[in-house]
Amino acid sequence: MATATDRMDELVRDYLLFRGFAGTLKSLESDLKSDRDKCFRANKIVEQLYQFISAYDLEALRQYWKHLNRRILTRLEYVHNTIIRKLEVSLMRLYVVHAIQNGKHDKVNEFFEKLAPELQGQSEWKEWFVLPFLRNAEQNPLFEMYFTKMWQDTLIISLQNFFSILFQSMHILWNN
Repeated sequence: MATATDRMDELVRDYLLFRGFAGTLKSLESDLKSDRDKCFRANKIVEQLYQFISAYDLEALRQYWKHLNRRILTRLEYVHNTIIRKLEVSLMRLYVVHAIQNGKHDKVNEFFEKLAPELQGQSEWKEWFVLPFLRNAEQNPLFEMYFTKMWQDTLIISLQNFFSILFQSMHILWNN
C-alpha cells in the first residue's frame, strides 16, 4: 500500500509540474512533510510515537495518539478496543519509564500532575502514582519488568505489528 501511495504522490507531483502549478506543488510538499498519518506506514507511525517519547513531549504524544484514534482506531470493530487500550496504556508507561531512566524526574512529575484526574479512576495506574517517590524504581518488583529492554522492545514491536496488520487489513478491504 505504501508503494501505491508513493506512486500516486509522484504522479500528482509530475502533473503539478507539467501544469506549472509551482505554488500548489510547494504546498503539497509541505503537507506531505507534516502528514500525520505517515502514509499509513506502521514503521513511520511508531517512529513518530517514539520520537515524542524521546523528546519528552507528552502533549504531542497524546495529541498524536488522539489523532490516530480519531482517524483510524475508532473505526475498528469493538473487539479490538481492549488491544488498543492496552497499547495506549503501555505507550504512556513507556513515556514514564523513559523519563525515569534518563533522570527526567520533572517530566515524571509533570506526567502525573497533568494526567492525575484522568488516570486516578483507572485500575491500570493505581500503583504507578508512587513512582515519582520511589528510589530505584527499576528494582521494585511492581515495576522492574517495565525497565527492561525486552519489555520496551516488545512494546515497540507490538505497536509495529498492530499497525502493520491493521493497514494490511484495510488494504485488503479496499481492494475487495
